[in-house]
Amino acid sequence: MKRLITYWFLLAGLLTACEDIYNPDIDQVDSVIVADARLVYGQSNNAIHLYNSLGFNEKVESYPPVYGAKVTIYDNRGGEYNLTESKSGYYPVNFRLNPDLDYKLMISYGGNIYESSFEPVPKVPVLDSVYGIPEIKLIIEGGENDVNDIREKPGLQLYTDITSEEEMPYYRFTARKIMQYTYTINVPFFGSILPVIVYCWNSFYPQGIFNIASPPDYSNTREINKHPLFFIEERGFVGPDQSFAGWILILYQHGLSKSGHGYYKDLNSQLGYEGRLFDPLYVQARSNLKCINNPDQLILGNFEISTIKETRYFIQYISEERGYHLKPIPYFYNIPVNGEQEEDQPGFWEYPHKNYPDEQ
Repeated sequence: MKRLITYWFLLAGLLTACEDIYNPDIDQVDSVIVADARLVYGQSNNAIHLYNSLGFNEKVESYPPVYGAKVTIYDNRGGEYNLTESKSGYYPVNFRLNPDLDYKLMISYGGNIYESSFEPVPKVPVLDSVYGIPEIKLIIEGGENDVNDIREKPGLQLYTDITSEEEMPYYRFTARKIMQYTYTINVPFFGSILPVIVYCWNSFYPQGIFNIASPPDYSNTREINKHPLFFIEERGFVGPDQSFAGWILILYQHGLSKSGHGYYKDLNSQLGYEGRLFDPLYVQARSNLKCINNPDQLILGNFEISTIKETRYFIQYISEERGYHLKPIPYFYNIPVNGEQEEDQPGFWEYPHKNYPDEQ
């Protein structure tokens, strides 16, 4: 199949009294296989997802799955692991990764064979330090470049310093922010009214480009200094009768291979641009998946093996004089995505001087 790439052109002309509307004839681009093949060392729910891409103007609720493919993972010692399709386009990984081995993915479908490079299992990451610096973030409220649409949001910008002594480190960070807040209700109690506190929480997931980290390019150092993690607002948005009670940040640090980091870096180069004529195209991401029998046959996605480290922090704004309270949370409670609870404080509820169980 001939690879089809659609280019967007920005047409500029002299201003005239009349405007002619140009309706471009956009060719239909054939769908291609998309492989969501991200395996995490130590997790038992790894799976390969295969589905078809869609055209720009196609409107559907989900992407159509690719079913009937043959999916196999090989290790660099000759091991072969055939994955069974449990439902359309879903292939559970039924073995545990060995940190001493490298692995590659092979997909056979529609007369084509797609193969990745061998990927190592990265070392489990360790954060050296996490610290916060009070900063003001500029938020653009509207779509116009007008100074009146920009407002300032105070908060705490979290940073990390990482020193690796074994190998060149490559990381990706994801997070879940949990906003704690309370409000009071009046409950009848033996002929009187008893005020009862309701404890509430809600989860938010930072959006935007992929948060990746590595040492500076063209440098032999393994140190990563003052890498920005996530911005924590001074106060969460609550109603007039509600009281904000601080943030819980669940931080996930993913260890990546060099090729995996390069793939996310290429995606950021695309996602971070704004549709200018010479911005990078999505097909320029350096995927490690190729069609070995037909170089013109495209496959999207990347075969990724990562490790993961979870850390948790409590952040609360105290006052202008005392600043922010930032502390690690040593005990990993199970926290539902959102909810509320009357009178009794949830076990996971955070405050500055909380005592934790002795063992996790």
